Amino acid sequence: MQNAPEQPSDFYTLRYSTALNDLHVTVFSEVYDDYFGQSSLMSTADYDRVSGWLEANDTHTVLDVGCGGGAPSLRLAERTGCSVVGVDASPQAIELANNRASASTHRVRFLQHNASIALPFADGTFDGLICLDALAHLRDHQSVFIEWSRVLKRHGYVVFTNNLITGPISNEEVAARTPSGYFEFAIPGSDEHFLGQAGFKWTLTADLTPSLTALALRHCKARERHALELRALEGDAMFEVQNHYRAVMERLVRERRLSHFAYVAQKN
Repeated sequence: MQNAPEQPSDFYTLRYSTALNDLHVTVFSEVYDDYFGQSSLMSTADYDRVSGWLEANDTHTVLDVGCGGGAPSLRLAERTGCSVVGVDASPQAIELANNRASASTHRVRFLQHNASIALPFADGTFDGLICLDALAHLRDHQSVFIEWSRVLKRHGYVVFTNNLITGPISNEEVAARTPSGYFEFAIPGSDEHFLGQAGFKWTLTADLTPSLTALALRHCKARERHALELRALEGDAMFEVQNHYRAVMERLVRERRLSHFAYVAQKN
């Protein structure tokens, strides 16, 4: 794993600022049915289905890797009664997450940490681990999975999502799809291979691309409706970059050249 953490990109610094987050609540409420505060590429129905594969209960502690603003961690704790520890590289995301947690009665805490480096937890700390739409931002997935295995108890479940290249993609499209920070695409079979090497038994794969295709189009349309407000807060350059990113992603998933999968594995 890496020896030194990377700094979050300027996009995520702005993304979790109070003003833009408030506007995103409005925009995302038009994108997601039953929006609960997620910033991932997952519908609420998919989130509840995928997180349920952890089989968490009120005796369990779950690690949420790449927790963002904390809303998914809080939803998991509320729905299952488990304790959740969330980690994210963005200090702005962790500040938002802790603000949300302070208003909650659930057992949830958050800390800033780049999960591309060794996790600050003892061996066998967690009953389960979840990482939704964050793995692509972590370097060296094989080492990441080994570290996940280390902090999980025996027979603990890991649930995560990832983007897979499933068709030809140009270098221009790759650049448009990855406008901020580090991003590592996977190919079919690579995650299953690395999971096995890290001591996991693969149990389930689910294709989430159809719901992402619908969400991607709704994102584009919502940004069109709120263009004036978004441009004012994001600035002209970032506004155009984000619009191009959304449009390219919508085309790639609609044409199935980029796919979105969920995985479940159990530590041996």
